Amino acid sequence: MARQGVDRAAIVEAAYALAEERGLAGLGIRSVAEACGVSVGTIYNYFPTKDDLLVEVIGTFWQRAFHEDLCLIVEGERFDAFVNRVYAAMSSALAAFRSDWLPQISALSIQGRDEGKMRESATFDHIRAGMRGVLEADAQADPARAGVEADELVAFALESMIAGLCAGEPDCRVLSALLRAALYGPAAPDAEGAADGVGGPEAPACGTEGAAAAAAGERW
Repeated sequence: MARQGVDRAAIVEAAYALAEERGLAGLGIRSVAEACGVSVGTIYNYFPTKDDLLVEVIGTFWQRAFHEDLCLIVEGERFDAFVNRVYAAMSSALAAFRSDWLPQISALSIQGRDEGKMRESATFDHIRAGMRGVLEADAQADPARAGVEADELVAFALESMIAGLCAGEPDCRVLSALLRAALYGPAAPDAEGAADGVGGPEAPACGTEGAAAAAAGERW
């Protein structure tokens, strides 16, 4: 018997759980309706097409990967340390997305893929805003030292991180070193050694060259 009173959020939650279990290719309106205990027509009342539901599921993935706690300001955390933390979280989230879902995105129509990209863009706008907040909260950081505006530095950092992720770089230690020199001066210790004044070792490049081009590349 169909359960009355199901809302959009409950439908998305059920669809997300099914997508995790079966992948996007195995996600169907009927299976979501069965999971929610409602009729197929009820699902269509909220999501006129399967693409609409898939885009919502993908958007939920990005929100959960990046919106929850990631851009919270941690007292005393320096901006370069924050960038390292965000990169690690993005790397883990995107690895799961690629291995589990990305090959199945082709099931979406062109319009659905475009809408998915818009949701992705909105998520990265959120990350940029969060990064700007962390930078402003870092009393030691001074973007003017490098002769750039805070928004420019944040945009460069995020584009460089995305470039590194696209290239499969395991970390962004060189980006962190560049930020450290730009914001705190060349003699500043690295993020891990900041508390005791001990600098860290140099690291290989993390794909910062051509960051803007990589950031604009195909991720869907």
